[in-house]
Amino acid sequence: MKIDSNMISNTYQTSVSQEKEAGEVDSFKDKLEQAANDKDLTKLKEASQEFEAYFINTLFKEMRKTIQDGGLVEKSQARTTFEGMLDEEMSKSISKTGGLGLADMIYNNMLKVYSTSTPENDSENTEETQASIGNNSSVSSLDIKG
Repeated sequence: MKIDSNMISNTYQTSVSQEKEAGEVDSFKDKLEQAANDKDLTKLKEASQEFEAYFINTLFKEMRKTIQDGGLVEKSQARTTFEGMLDEEMSKSISKTGGLGLADMIYNNMLKVYSTSTPENDSENTEETQASIGNNSSVSSLDIKG
């Protein structure tokens, strides 16, 4: 087996991307725990959006793997790096503008998990939730008639 610079470069990039993914997961976990401890709804929303962005970025990576090499521009380390950065920024932008609705679902579920079950706090959390979500109409709901 011949070892060339492309093999070493691909191995290194795989190692770096795995470390980066582990760091992102830890960052999300830390933000979520801190938001829960501080009962900070803004931090909870940010953590939810961060997770949605991570999920969308993972989708982009997997979709890029299905594209065959070739075309106008040769596959290179620079192109791979650029595509990774582009996917990351697009996923962040998608998540901040409503995205798939995953961030809203996570946020609402985390509110239920981390809120106390006293009636006073539930009414406060409901008002704060609606204010922070901004009555986002992108969250789907079913209207069943009949």
